[in-house]
Amino acid sequence: MSSAPTRGTTVDDAEEATRTQATAGARPPRATGPSRLAFRLFLTSVVIAIVPVAVACTRAIYTGWIPTGDNALQAIRARDLFSYTDLPLIGTWSSASLNLTTQVNHPGALYFDLLAVPVRLFDNGAGTAFAVALINSLCIVGVAVFAYRRGSALAGTIAVAATAALGWAMGSELLFEPWPPHSTMLPFLFFLVLVWSLTCGDLLALPFAGASGSLVMETHLSYALLVPLLGAWGVFGLVLALRRDRREEGDRWPQQRARALRLGAITVVVLVLCWLQPLIEQFTSTGKGNLSRLVDSARSSSKTIGYGYGARVVATVVSLPPWWFRPSLRNNFLSGWVAPPLAGALFSLGVLVAVLAVCGWLAWRRRDRIAFSAVATATAGLAAALITAGRGPVTVFGKLTPHTFRWLWPLGAFIFVAIIVTAVRRLARRVTTSALSVSLVAVFTVATVVVAVLNLPFADEGLGPNSQEYAIPAAKDLAHHMGPLKADAPLLIDDLFHGAFADPYGGTAVAELQRRGIPFVAHDPGLVRQFGPARRYDGRNAKAALLFRQGDATLTPPVGSREAARGEGLSRAEQADLTRLKGEVKGYLDAGRLHLDRAGQAAFARGDLPRLAEVQGQGADPQVLLDSRELDVMIQQHLLDVHGAWARRFDRYADLQHRWDQETVALFVRPLGSSASAAPSSAP
Repeated sequence: MSSAPTRGTTVDDAEEATRTQATAGARPPRATGPSRLAFRLFLTSVVIAIVPVAVACTRAIYTGWIPTGDNALQAIRARDLFSYTDLPLIGTWSSASLNLTTQVNHPGALYFDLLAVPVRLFDNGAGTAFAVALINSLCIVGVAVFAYRRGSALAGTIAVAATAALGWAMGSELLFEPWPPHSTMLPFLFFLVLVWSLTCGDLLALPFAGASGSLVMETHLSYALLVPLLGAWGVFGLVLALRRDRREEGDRWPQQRARALRLGAITVVVLVLCWLQPLIEQFTSTGKGNLSRLVDSARSSSKTIGYGYGARVVATVVSLPPWWFRPSLRNNFLSGWVAPPLAGALFSLGVLVAVLAVCGWLAWRRRDRIAFSAVATATAGLAAALITAGRGPVTVFGKLTPHTFRWLWPLGAFIFVAIIVTAVRRLARRVTTSALSVSLVAVFTVATVVVAVLNLPFADEGLGPNSQEYAIPAAKDLAHHMGPLKADAPLLIDDLFHGAFADPYGGTAVAELQRRGIPFVAHDPGLVRQFGPARRYDGRNAKAALLFRQGDATLTPPVGSREAARGEGLSRAEQADLTRLKGEVKGYLDAGRLHLDRAGQAAFARGDLPRLAEVQGQGADPQVLLDSRELDVMIQQHLLDVHGAWARRFDRYADLQHRWDQETVALFVRPLGSSASAAPSSAP
């Protein structure tokens, strides 16, 4: 029988036959024109899918982006990889500690390892952005390669289009952000494709699944159930596929068994290397290791959100419009979001399960193992998602912590891939010309182009550290003046992190200390867990405390301290403008001219404006409205009845005051000899 595709054979079938014969050792047939065109379209789609990542990274480097807040903590620990005393063995400190009686970190330091070389070789911001973009780009390539191995150019372009769409849903600023909830999204999609490949019997996927699964599981605790459950499903499917191969391949089975043993051994080595650092910490740490702490916390009786509410959360992304597409990442689970009714959520999930069941039945009926495995993996992923969501803990942040559910978006993308692959492969096998099959490849290539172009402009779709890029100019200004701090080192840094939660400046200041080689220590247990036990303050290993102040607090040095560095949020002209506007607004208030509109009157009646109540009811000085920033709230929420020139003055005042409060920062140094500088007593 000729191995070349015959009339009526699709490009997909021809390329699968080519790959099968090549694996069996036979000479592969020469690729036909349609096959070559489909492959070229596939390669084009891969390159195009990477373009938004490259553009976002290049733009960040060109504009002088630096990691702030939690992003800076990632860069700090990545640079520590080359330090003997501060070598990171576990991940960053987890905010889950706030809900527990012990301090815990994310399981492993694998993501730090991947960031380490670029962060060391290049400027802090450029190295971090490049490293994250490179990891995401490699994940896109990985998705493409293994999807191509499953169903040639057609399945490959479908998977690439979905990956590009996921990147568009994330927005440009998340494509180079190292914050764990966001940096693991594309690696998790890659892991899902690898699990699909395992259930198809692809042994090559085994070590890659071990590495990518370890990466996402070590980087963020939200994958602690997902990865093991899906990994177990993949291994189970692989075992079934190998048993099938043993029955069907006969004489070739010994060769296949030897390959399975070889790649299995490689996978074991990969897993050992991936988990070596957390295992070292587990057995060498003082007290309980981090893995033991995580197991203990999982066994604790912390309150969970429940499977009913968890189903509503899952449905919001995977079964209800706009699904996982933009702007769902920006809108879902954040302030103002309302969970869908349980009945509606369950109905939509039921519809999704029915669609998956129909796809699975169609694939089983025509013996399409590739499509059937994709649907089965998507179904397993949906089941794992419902279990994970239902067991999600209620934390100090409330019933729902948005960043712990970012894995829903790549899962939603993969479910779409499974459904579309099943439908399109059925269509491709029913056509009588290879040209129509190539047209399907072209359609998904065009879809990749469209979403890639849409993702080129600046877009911040996630509520993470990159949403605080306003702080970068002031943080750079602050860092520029930090050189003299070397004379006061080692420095106690606890005060840098005792402001607002997720403040963008503390981590950035510590990153600059590290870059300049200025030693620092911490006393707070969470900070010790974050920066490593070698940086624990013991009462003797620091000379001065580094204090951070923001906004109006920068105008008066703390008792016993001197100013060491300042970052200006406003230009001199803008500061003068703010001073003038404050005087004018104060005169307006003193004259009793402040009036509320209907929305303001409703807010006042609800008790939302307590300072205004003091002014109007108790005759308090209107200055309290300025000092408390309640006037700013009234302006920003449009609660005032003010028009014309005064409306413009009020808006300008509120804008400048807000920027002053957020972007004016200063560092002060206070010798530890004074009683005011004593570190708070807390057990590590």
